[in-house]
Amino acid sequence: MFAKTLRKLSPLFAATLALALTAIGRGADTNTPPDLLAHTIQGKDAAAAWSELEQSSYSPPTPASWETNAPSDAEKQKFFLPYVSAAADKAKDFYSKFPKDTNAGKARLLEFRLIVLSIRMGATNQDARLSAAEKSVLGEPSIGGEDRAAVLFVAAQNSQPDQARIMLQEITNTAPEGEIKEASADLLKKMENLGKHLDIQFTSVDGRPVDLAALKGKVVLVDFWATWCPPCRAEVPNVVKSYEQFHDKGFEVIGISLDKEKDQLTGFTKDNKMAWPQFFDGQYWNNKYAVQFGIHSIPTMWLVDKKGALRNIDAAENLAENVQRLLAE
Repeated sequence: MFAKTLRKLSPLFAATLALALTAIGRGADTNTPPDLLAHTIQGKDAAAAWSELEQSSYSPPTPASWETNAPSDAEKQKFFLPYVSAAADKAKDFYSKFPKDTNAGKARLLEFRLIVLSIRMGATNQDARLSAAEKSVLGEPSIGGEDRAAVLFVAAQNSQPDQARIMLQEITNTAPEGEIKEASADLLKKMENLGKHLDIQFTSVDGRPVDLAALKGKVVLVDFWATWCPPCRAEVPNVVKSYEQFHDKGFEVIGISLDKEKDQLTGFTKDNKMAWPQFFDGQYWNNKYAVQFGIHSIPTMWLVDKKGALRNIDAAENLAENVQRLLAE
């Protein structure tokens, strides 16, 4: 489930672990080893194995065609993803073979970061491995400070609310000042809204009056999104499908748009058959409700039950099932 969350577009890039890692961060190296796609360590002793793992962070030779035709982001991700995945496997192989080496903790952390990076680059079916890597890092006493806080932040978003609160509270209590600590405090703030009634009242971009309190008896999706956000646009067909499937049964959607251009918003919603009302104030990340509810990544989808209480702050995953469950209550 959390693999999908990691693909959210967020201004707090560092809060999701500063994913611009050495795995694809170095320029091409004349001594680049030929086995960057190998998934195991060949070194027989820890020193040789660690050197081999470090070499796996070199950038591979890129296609000659890139010199004349600049690749798109999608093309770059497709090209580099196998190398990132191979490096993650080698990091695990290192600490599995040399668990008592002084670099074992660094290898555990590197594996975790590379898994997160691979998810950001489009890797799928990584939930189980991400969870295992979280446990591996959090069980390593040599990893603390900002590194531990970063892993805890990811783990919290992959945990049940009670456990997530414990992790986030640890970050806010012990982590050094920075974006991860701020993001954790914001997520705690959002979680405090669970079970509460949200104060959302506005006139939509097309002139309709909207008052969430007046929608009691219905299940309501509050969708924080923007047309300039690729993951948000990718979710639109799912939201439209659920709206068309459940609207007559008591399902409503309220859009909270972080767009800056009104015409772009109205044109997109019309073209994509998004019939529900949209809040728009043109303030981008300073959108009134994004600030009020501590929204720092989009798409963020919240589900409100028939009693008007917030029940789910990560409703995008299995949206139709989540809606159907609340409608049945």
